[in-house]
Amino acid sequence: MTPIAFVPELHFELVKSWLQHWNEMMVPEALPKTGFIIPGKAAGFLYRTDSSMALIENLVAAPGLPKEERNAAVDAIVLAVCEEAARQGFKMLLGYTLLDAVVKRAERHGFLYVGGNFHLVARPL
Repeated sequence: MTPIAFVPELHFELVKSWLQHWNEMMVPEALPKTGFIIPGKAAGFLYRTDSSMALIENLVAAPGLPKEERNAAVDAIVLAVCEEAARQGFKMLLGYTLLDAVVKRAERHGFLYVGGNFHLVARPL
């Protein structure tokens, strides 16, 4: 299973439908230029900053995939984002979640659990 570059014109509606399954909204302008997808299976994105840190975010799998297939696809996406972040020179890749399963996956990929709860706030500009 090899992730390919996310191309909004080709893949946005599919990813949007996956996110909607989890009651998350998405508009094309909110996604970064760097993302990966395994069509029909999973997607994820690298949000770059002007510091040495970047974010891995909007990891999503197609609803209804068998657990083993979903895990393999999401793991491949995480690896692709991690490799791209390193290739671009970032020194730290951050992620956030409320889900224990996501923390466990992150730890399997070498992320360190920082702890605590989080609250997300957003301000339209």
